[in-house]
Amino acid sequence: MTADMSYGLVLGGGGARGLTHIGVWRVLEAHDLHPAVLAGTSMGGLVGAFIAAGYSAAEMERLARSVSWRRLLDLRPGPGLIRPAVVSAWLADHLPATFEDLRLPLAVTATDLLSGRAVYLTRGNLHDALRATTAYPGAVEPIAQEDMLLADGGILNQVPVDAALFLGARRVLAVDATATDPLTPPERRGHLWRRFTREPGGADSAPHLGTVQTLRRAVEIMQAQLTDARVGLYRPDVLLRPTLRDVDLMNFNRADVAVQSGVDAAQAQLPRLLTLTG
Repeated sequence: MTADMSYGLVLGGGGARGLTHIGVWRVLEAHDLHPAVLAGTSMGGLVGAFIAAGYSAAEMERLARSVSWRRLLDLRPGPGLIRPAVVSAWLADHLPATFEDLRLPLAVTATDLLSGRAVYLTRGNLHDALRATTAYPGAVEPIAQEDMLLADGGILNQVPVDAALFLGARRVLAVDATATDPLTPPERRGHLWRRFTREPGGADSAPHLGTVQTLRRAVEIMQAQLTDARVGLYRPDVLLRPTLRDVDLMNFNRADVAVQSGVDAAQAQLPRLLTLTG
């Protein structure tokens, strides 16, 4: 691929929602739309690493169905949920040890909790970089690296279009798996409504999400607003936002639904995708 025809593929974070990137890759692969560089955050960084290592969409789908995602990337709040050795062993089984061993250039983002700045990882230890970009606050322990303490890249940069441009991409396809859908309380009847109320059976009570759900929803809204601002600043040539209403951060058991949402989003924009390579 010549430099003027290259494009960069940017994959955003989103926990289980990020498995939608596999579906997008299935469509790109089917139409021989191979990127020259990749950039990703959190789950998007992980999927991007597999693409950069040469995995096909079919191989990644089989892996997504077979792996215990909750064991590797459990995002429930609380201390000590992930044993770093388990994640490191899994990465070692499936991916090269360094960025330099990948077939394509890759950048993954992380957030330095000490300086409060975004960090772009493109060289050296790939496994540590992937553990850093997926280190969801409160669930996964941050990674110490040199004079930094690295956590999930989605804190500051969910869809790192700028990272792909830094790697030399002339055009960019970005996939945002974190766009928030309006949250509507269920009808005021039966157990569906009682899930949203403080008092069991309190049909006239105000909607109530619970502490964990409220925290997660607040983070989702903040990240979505920040992503909109950054995408407005660094505009991709094509932006896909798959519909993922039935898949939330932890629904790894709905991998097939997430993958299909990526297929649908890419197919809907196929004429624009075909322009990415000139």
